[in-house]
Amino acid sequence: MRLYVEGKLRFDNLFQVDREEAVNNMDRAMEAKLEKFHSLYDVTKDLPGFEFFAHGDTSLLIVLRNALHHRDHSLFQSWNARLGLNDGMHLLSGTEFLLASTTPGEAGHTVRFYYPLHDFYARLGAPRISNPTAMKALWDAELLFDEMASEGRRARYPDDRVYVDVMPAFMSAIARVRTWLDATGFQPAGYDGKTYFEHFADLDLPQSLGYKRLRLP
Repeated sequence: MRLYVEGKLRFDNLFQVDREEAVNNMDRAMEAKLEKFHSLYDVTKDLPGFEFFAHGDTSLLIVLRNALHHRDHSLFQSWNARLGLNDGMHLLSGTEFLLASTTPGEAGHTVRFYYPLHDFYARLGAPRISNPTAMKALWDAELLFDEMASEGRRARYPDDRVYVDVMPAFMSAIARVRTWLDATGFQPAGYDGKTYFEHFADLDLPQSLGYKRLRLP
């Protein structure tokens, strides 16, 4: 998580010099966060007391990580990559997008990371996914995916122009797992581990669905 933030702080300056490297750095940093979460899942999934697939946020991260890790599809091109690579800004000039997030809009310092909303639904059809109906219900209810999709349909946005911010789900998933680990007597190691373990103990993440309607110049 620290390396992701450091990459984000360097993004704007690097983007002016090397757009492709700037975008790829952030994509890889996000994937690294998901990989670490999946590693945590791997070593704790058989312990009693917590079920990763019983919650919308934790299940979403595992599905997203597996999709990005195996890359057996064309899904989950990030918002940054779609605009920042292959002359995307020029090719999409005049196109309007709907960007949905459950982080309040006034929380200006909160980092956001967008993927196409429809790609999550499409991924539920993969053979690797068990009980996709239950998982969709969790995402729709707990992550407000259904409301986001409904707004996209109401405003007549094509599926590939509706994006969801996954950062709120990442933060709430970390806080949820942290609470469970703390109850088991788990003790973090190292400066980063202790710092983030303490931070997520007091995380207050109010859920307030909002949208940005962005038309490219």
